[in-house]
Amino acid sequence: MLCALTIRSTVAEDPPPGGNTEPPYGQPPYWPHPCGWSPEEGTPVFTGAMGWAKFAFHNPPQNYNPNSWIQVTSAADYLPGDPGAPIQNTLRWAVEHLTGPRNIKVLVNGEIKLKTMLRMANQSYVKITGEYATGIGPTVTGDEFSIKDCNNIVLRYMRFRSGILDPENPHYHCGRSLNILGDQTGCNDIIVDHCSIGASRDDNISVSGKICRVTVQNCIIGGAVKGTSYAGIGSEPKFGFFPSESLTFCRNLITNTFARQLLFCSGGRVDFFNNVVAVGATHLELLAKDGVHGPKINIIDNVFRTVNFPYWGNKFGLYYEDPIRAKVVESTVNYPADVLPMSTNEESIYLSGNIFYRYHLTNQDWEQPYTNDQWNFTYDAQIANPTTPGQPNFSTDLRRDNAWPMPNGDTILDAGDVETHVLANAGCRLPTSQPALDDYDQDLVDAAAVGDRLYPFPAADNDGFPGTPILLSPANQATGVSTTVTLTWKESDETDCYQIRFGTTDDPPPLIPGCITETEWQTPSTLITTQHNVLLADHCY
Repeated sequence: MLCALTIRSTVAEDPPPGGNTEPPYGQPPYWPHPCGWSPEEGTPVFTGAMGWAKFAFHNPPQNYNPNSWIQVTSAADYLPGDPGAPIQNTLRWAVEHLTGPRNIKVLVNGEIKLKTMLRMANQSYVKITGEYATGIGPTVTGDEFSIKDCNNIVLRYMRFRSGILDPENPHYHCGRSLNILGDQTGCNDIIVDHCSIGASRDDNISVSGKICRVTVQNCIIGGAVKGTSYAGIGSEPKFGFFPSESLTFCRNLITNTFARQLLFCSGGRVDFFNNVVAVGATHLELLAKDGVHGPKINIIDNVFRTVNFPYWGNKFGLYYEDPIRAKVVESTVNYPADVLPMSTNEESIYLSGNIFYRYHLTNQDWEQPYTNDQWNFTYDAQIANPTTPGQPNFSTDLRRDNAWPMPNGDTILDAGDVETHVLANAGCRLPTSQPALDDYDQDLVDAAAVGDRLYPFPAADNDGFPGTPILLSPANQATGVSTTVTLTWKESDETDCYQIRFGTTDDPPPLIPGCITETEWQTPSTLITTQHNVLLADHCY
């Protein structure tokens, strides 16, 4: 069953007064529409665009040419300052070196192995798409793709898998796969469509800071290279900025990461509908990161499915909690910033039409799909001793009886049709003439349909945690060592840097501030029985 809303006629509007309407465009000051604003009429940026950012590129600047395309034909990457840099026709050249409004057509079939983070910062009116690739299309690996303080950005038919490292040049990092960050001027009117966002060492996707109007739709968000990875941050505030984000997550497959799948922790508006959230212990968490304001959220016609084997238990034995989780407290006093206060978030959460598939661990089969009282989808994790498994629900003070207003013109599928639609359509399916997922995404889709976990914790070949540096010289507890000692050690895997400590205690102070990346260090003159310690540093934790 479809619930169709009316799409209005397409009428252009003038940019807001006081904006940047003269060249150069793509540089501050911007003229994005203010937070909280959404055009009632306009042309969606592409056919099928939905949600709060569907009118991105509304009234583009005069020097934007929709028929002019920059082609990315090389899978190479470079570091700034490398001989021969920048390398033309690479993704980094098109994103970082070129400026101004532009369309970028990524024609690479295969991996684009980043040597360092790929940064799009302080840019506007840029489209990046892999939809014209003639084969499997582009997959960006090796590091994070960051979109910071940009407006009117479109990403389509791309794969982002930051945790897959180049075996010939592994670059260890703690980045997300896709990071949309509003820091100073903010990020506005960003839409991500038919992308694959996964294989991260942290959150697969993060949408955070000063954010206004972002849509993530038709994507596969899932999979990890380490068991502690999360599916993503849906929203996170920038302190000192009162949020009114207007975010849409719709028709996505969010799957196959440990523990939390998505986190919404800012005080703005969020619409979360027609998603499949599968293969996780905690599907969707709500909190007030600033200690006051939690999300004003619609959660409509989604499908939640647990994993089909044990994660953890409670006093009732092995049992999966309900999919929408929060630590609900009366007020913000004397509580950390991982809770949802009732006093400042009354009538903030609207639930309707969702389906929950829970695996029964004792019977080893699926319970009947749950669709009844929608408030039973909530789980208050602040209650230390629940009297029944999977309970209690959030306080009804948080419940909203009517949906928050949403953009006009979007079609919301009935929840009974969502799983079939999303598993058949989400993700980067290329070439568009014969749409198909690559093996990585197809495995995620197949696993989501039955609740299989693809990446058990810890992974057999790599536990995802840093190794231990092995001292090579001098020998442990050596005597007769010169007063000037050269410490040499074997490199450990997944390590940012090493810290040298110097002293006779069990926890001596650092010899030098910060860390070094080398595997050798010459110490100054030492004292008899002095201890030297080489400790790894891992900034991901």
